[in-house]
Amino acid sequence: MHELTEREKLVLNLIVHNFVMTVGPVSSRQLCKKYNLGVSPATIRNVMMDLEEKGYITQPHVSAGRVPTDQGYRVYVDSLMKSEKLSRKEKDIIYRDLRKVSRDIDLILQKASQVLGKVSHQLGIVLVPHFYEGIFEKLELVPISDTRTLLVISIRSGLVKTIMLELDFEISRENLETTARIINERLHGLRLKEIKETIDERLRNVSKGSPNLIHYFMRSADEVFNFENWEDFYYGGTSNILQQPEFSDHQRLEALMEVLEDRRTILQVLSRSSKEGKVTVTIGEENKLEKMRSCSVISTVYRVGNMRGVLGVIGPTRMHYAKIVPLVGYMSSMLSEILNN
Repeated sequence: MHELTEREKLVLNLIVHNFVMTVGPVSSRQLCKKYNLGVSPATIRNVMMDLEEKGYITQPHVSAGRVPTDQGYRVYVDSLMKSEKLSRKEKDIIYRDLRKVSRDIDLILQKASQVLGKVSHQLGIVLVPHFYEGIFEKLELVPISDTRTLLVISIRSGLVKTIMLELDFEISRENLETTARIINERLHGLRLKEIKETIDERLRNVSKGSPNLIHYFMRSADEVFNFENWEDFYYGGTSNILQQPEFSDHQRLEALMEVLEDRRTILQVLSRSSKEGKVTVTIGEENKLEKMRSCSVISTVYRVGNMRGVLGVIGPTRMHYAKIVPLVGYMSSMLSEILNN
């Protein structure tokens, strides 16, 4: 990466800021007219030519001004950007909207994605925490019919998953309750992954409850306690993306929509780029997935107990980074606080 002079840094910063705000290519004349730079348009034009030669800006048309490249955005985010603090009103919106939903974690996460989209004017995404990392609190067995039982698994952080069990034997309500109590005594406080791997040993020599149901859990542990594919996500603000000029190009829009429709892909896009305690910015060509290379992803990790989730914002590379980076960090803090309390 080329070393920039102070004047080149100033001009690049102004080009990024103006392009983000106006969507139009930025000319030397515009900058001189708008800012008191103390030099002529010709001097600024020469600086622009140097920045273009170094790969930080480009000229979309011969007679047009300049726009930032992905490399230019990277220098801006890493070295030039001054983060904008969220306003009190924006913080109140986030706090109020998250607090007013029910205690159901899924509803809170869904609302968080919508709030991210609303405040950022982009697409907000929240990945559900890795359920597989959760610590088992208890299970409940609810009879639905003679051979169908609803299994409700509760994790210490408050997350709940339900599974319909199709049994090939009948079992009384009393036997269900006794069996659930014994299983809870043996498995409480263990990670789900640990339960899956050691359930045979832990339920061996159980003398009470339903032997058939105990054997069912031992035999079907790989299926019943397999939550590796239960990961999901919520997104909000699709209409914001549709309003972005970049996505008037139907091919770009179609590529992004294909990504959003592929659950596994979007999980990989956010999970790979997110780090604990840090807001990560992935810009354009830095995305490994070709269909995402007209987009930037701003993401970070949030926590629910010992489980890790990811949230972020997706939009065009022409994104208000100075506003959205602190927004993503603040949302992570608020979401972790609300979910853990």
